[in-house]
Parts: sequence; C-alpha cells; structure tokens
Amino acid sequence: MSEKNTKLVIVNKTRFIIFVTIVLLFLSIIMGGIFKLDKAYSSTYKTWKEITIQSGDTLWHIARKNNPHNHDTRKVVYEIMKFNSMEDASIRTGDVIKIPTN
Repeated sequence: MSEKNTKLVIVNKTRFIIFVTIVLLFLSIIMGGIFKLDKAYSSTYKTWKEITIQSGDTLWHIARKNNPHNHDTRKVVYEIMKFNSMEDASIRTGDVIKIPTN
C-alpha cells in the first residue's frame, strides 16, 4: 500500500473567494439571528394609563414606580419609550406619556 500525497488545487481563485464570502455571510446571518432571539422585546400592550409628568420626574423613576411584576427597570424604560415613540428618555414637566399595563 502506498500513500499518495494529494494536494487540493484551487483552479479559479475568484470563484473560491466568492464561495467563501457567501458561506461566511450566511453563517453570520444565522448566528446573528440565533443570538438576537433572547433580546426580542414585545410591545403588544392593549391597555395603558396616562401620566402627566411632574417636576422632578424622570423616566427611570416612573418606570420603577410602574413596574408591578418587578421586571428589569431598563426593559420597562425601553418599553415606555417605544410605546410613546420617544427617541430619547428626556421628558418635561407637563408632558403626558402613556404607560403600558398588562
């Protein structure tokens, strides 16, 4: 029995590079989807209450006060911002915001 030393030869380097790029892109899309599964937040609230912002109120304070299920306060702030289509967490006295309830 004799062993042959066989080498793989890349005939067309351009095709090989395109193939490797497509495979890596496909794998990154799949891995990105897998790791985003635990970060999906739902804002399918059908009920809410309206709160008028008082002097000294912050979104963080409001989220902590209106967190009956003891969720992560950051998630509650995120949900309030998303529910009210807010770009940032700045609020002013007299603003009226909706707090999702479930």
